[in-house]
Amino acid sequence: MSQPEQPAAGSALDWAVRYAVPLMAGVGVLLYGMLRLAYVFFYLQLRATPQDLGYGYVEILSSQLVGTIELVLVLTAVLVAVALTGRGLRRTAMILTGRARPAPAHRPWTRLVLQAGGAAVVIVLTFLPAAAWLWGTEARHGYTVRSVYLARTVRVPVLAVQALPAVVAWSTDTPSTLQDLMTRRCLLYLGQAAGTTVFYDVKSRESLRVPSAQIIVAIQNTDGVPLDC
Repeated sequence: MSQPEQPAAGSALDWAVRYAVPLMAGVGVLLYGMLRLAYVFFYLQLRATPQDLGYGYVEILSSQLVGTIELVLVLTAVLVAVALTGRGLRRTAMILTGRARPAPAHRPWTRLVLQAGGAAVVIVLTFLPAAAWLWGTEARHGYTVRSVYLARTVRVPVLAVQALPAVVAWSTDTPSTLQDLMTRRCLLYLGQAAGTTVFYDVKSRESLRVPSAQIIVAIQNTDGVPLDC
């Protein structure tokens, strides 16, 4: 008697456990590592760390994953379009020169898309840390940096970093051990976490960490800190 066939669902589950889950875990670790590197590059120039602003594993992936996927998909589409255009131009040139060959009956679209997607992932994961370093340099020189978006109509950040001009004052009497924050005209607001707000002083090139409950922060809608900073 012939042996009964194994259910297809069981085979699919075994394949997922053996290959798909480890692959997704590896991709997640790689993605987190490169995104965290981008955050480190940005805040390093402002004398802060991602941890100071509350960016851990979950926070980075939740704020960046959708934007990164969006950027990869757009770049994949661009690379596919460029490849198809290049093929068309080459074939046109061959027809004009009389060296054209019959077009293949089957075009490997899946292979082309996978190659373009792989190239897009590499480009994006390389681009984000480099771009973060450049934006961090802009912030260090006093220019405003807000979360970077791929398009104004799609409000999903590609890189959720910020350095915003701010005016700060103590909500109570100025602590005797600290300088009056009102005298600091060159502050950039970086963010807050665990009850602490982090600023960068463009003029003195130092970072400040003050209790969030004891200050009043007014974010300025300007392109940067005052020019004399």
